Amino acid sequence: MFQTEPLFNNALLDWLFPAFIVFLLYDFAFGIVGGLYQSGVIKGRDLGSIIHWGIRYGIMWLTVQTLVFVRDNWLLIILVSVGAVIIAILIASLIREE
Repeated sequence: MFQTEPLFNNALLDWLFPAFIVFLLYDFAFGIVGGLYQSGVIKGRDLGSIIHWGIRYGIMWLTVQTLVFVRDNWLLIILVSVGAVIIAILIASLIREE
C-alpha cells in the first residue's frame, strides 16, 4: 500500500517529504472532520479521528505515488505534453485558415 522503495534516494528527504505533506494536510482534514461533526454526519471522537487520519495519510499516499510515477515516467510525460501542444497548434492553425 505504501511506498517501500526510496523516492529521492536520500533517507532524510524520504522521511521529511511525507511528514511535510501530512503536516500541511492537518488543517484540510481538520476542516472536513469539523464540517462532518457540525452537520451531524458523525458523532464520537473515535470516528472523527479515524476519518481525520485517513484523509491525511490517504492524500499523502496519493501524492507520493504521483511523484513516483512522474519520477519513473518523466520522459514520456514530457513527450506527450510536447506532442499535445504541437497537435493543438496544428489544429488551431487549420481552424484559422478556414
